[in-house]
Amino acid sequence: MKHQGLTKFTLLTILALVLGACSGSGSGPNPLQDAGGGGTGGTPEYGGSSGDESSSDAPPLTITVTSPAEGGTLETPDEAVALAGTASGSGEIVAVSWTSDKGEQGTASGSESWETGNIPLQVGDNTITITAEDSTGATASETVIVKRESDEMGSVTLNWEAPTTREDGSPLTDLSGYTIHYGRMSETYDYEIEIENPGVVSYVIEQLSPGTWYFVARAYDSAGLESKISNEVSKDVP
Repeated sequence: MKHQGLTKFTLLTILALVLGACSGSGSGPNPLQDAGGGGTGGTPEYGGSSGDESSSDAPPLTITVTSPAEGGTLETPDEAVALAGTASGSGEIVAVSWTSDKGEQGTASGSESWETGNIPLQVGDNTITITAEDSTGATASETVIVKRESDEMGSVTLNWEAPTTREDGSPLTDLSGYTIHYGRMSETYDYEIEIENPGVVSYVIEQLSPGTWYFVARAYDSAGLESKISNEVSKDVP
């Protein structure tokens, strides 16, 4: 005998998701990661520029960020970041300095090999520009973006309507519960929560790290038959 499936039920998309802040640490160790690929100091890609050279044959002044990663965009949950790198040109490197779009600035130690020390970060994108100057008066800059992630976890509240009929229109009298599936990518769900109570139509998922999360759900009956998957809803956890 062919079993009847449950009628598809739908997560409410209007006011279905409500974000609540939850205290706690991040989702685990999150070292700085190079998400933008390597950069070469003084290249247009990273905002670099070089000044006038004393000779057309002289090597141009360049500056490169090598630590914690080369150029691009870096991500960290830390409150500060220390950058290091190299600079070279036709003249002696006389100064290396840095500025942040958050209003901070400072001088790096060293010359051909330099370090900035700790640069304060605010939550979100921090644009940091490192500038080298040599004895000829030439300058070169490299810009990196350091994205500081929030160190607080978030929560999302899901609400839905319980199905009352099967696909053929017959009454659904043995609804047993729901399964919520969720993850960090659309249509890819790495986590699930089973709710063994058909009377529950709202659930708070906690300890979510910052970023966009995607959610779907299914209902199931006493025989273990599942409904079709619900519509997908998403929420940005700051």
